[in-house]
Amino acid sequence: MDREQTPTNNISQTRPDYVPEGERILIDDRPHIAFVFTQMWRWIVLGLIVWGAMRWIGMWIAQPALVSGANGVLVLVGLRFVFGLLDWSVRRHILTDGRIIAKFGILQTVTTDIPLRRIQHIVMVRPLAERIFGIGSIGITSAGTGTVDLVWRGMEHPEKVLGTIRAQADRMSVHGAGHGAGRQVTPVIGIVGGIGAGKSTVAQVFGDLGCVVSDSDASVREIMSDLGVIQQLVEWWGREIFGSDGKIDRSKIAQIVFDQPFERRKLEGLIHPLVHERRRALIAQAIEDGAAGVIIDAPLLFEAGVDSECDAVIYIETPADIRQSRVQKARGWDAGELDRREKTQLGLEHKRKRSDYTVANLGSPDELKGRAARVLASIRKDLIQRAPSD
Repeated sequence: MDREQTPTNNISQTRPDYVPEGERILIDDRPHIAFVFTQMWRWIVLGLIVWGAMRWIGMWIAQPALVSGANGVLVLVGLRFVFGLLDWSVRRHILTDGRIIAKFGILQTVTTDIPLRRIQHIVMVRPLAERIFGIGSIGITSAGTGTVDLVWRGMEHPEKVLGTIRAQADRMSVHGAGHGAGRQVTPVIGIVGGIGAGKSTVAQVFGDLGCVVSDSDASVREIMSDLGVIQQLVEWWGREIFGSDGKIDRSKIAQIVFDQPFERRKLEGLIHPLVHERRRALIAQAIEDGAAGVIIDAPLLFEAGVDSECDAVIYIETPADIRQSRVQKARGWDAGELDRREKTQLGLEHKRKRSDYTVANLGSPDELKGRAARVLASIRKDLIQRAPSD
């Protein structure tokens, strides 16, 4: 089977829940069985040496206990082999037309997910043991980290798999066409900040600069009007969630989920995939149209892992007194309520450190637009520099 032309699925399971709906699976595989032997060949060699030495010494000094004890070494090697089989059975490697995923872990499952547009380097490593069995391991480095963030181990036909990944990454990473300074790129940019920082205002400024704005709150409002979603919410919480106008009252739902993590996770499990699907379609269309960028305005960008979809994240710096004044006027919150709400989110300092750029929003529209334009130009330039050359 040609992996570069035909989707590969060597695991007869249903579509994993960690693969977003709407993404086409190109590869769904696990390591070749030879992976078990390449991971433990040192154990086998050392075990045989120790086993042989213990038997030889035991017979030479006439110590039957030492001879029989040598069998314990073989038991340890056998247990290591069983552990290797379990490790092999839980590993899963998935490539879609939008991301690359690695899942592993026996006692604790770890799933690493990197959008294809974030891939910066792809490496293939083939130690002697893997070359003997005709397999190899592939490592992925994402933009801005400088370290290997994801590894597919023990892949059969590694050169072909590498070519498939590289082709998909090259297709996604440039976000356009052209050469040099004239290359058309469409960076995906997330914005974060404290409550009342003016993220929506900043997003609109970027919109005026030619960017397409993905407003998660607006998407949620549209999704909440879907009959299927409404039916599910009513099954969970009853008709008390409706307002006097006969529509879903989001404030009532917020009261239900705010202090109940289980209920919040149920809601997120229903809403987030739908928001992601809409955002993915919007990004694809913006790239096709050659937009200056895509701005993701999501209330919990880091908390929901949406930053993994972004080429850069901007922190909106706004003084606390200005933010307090805004939420007091718009929502009627006092300082205590603002503090209580912000404690349910990632800390501001943590958001600032995880962001790539900072834009101050102090209330002057002209200054804000100038700062936004400079940051957008910098992000686009950086994306061009790290994109693969034609």
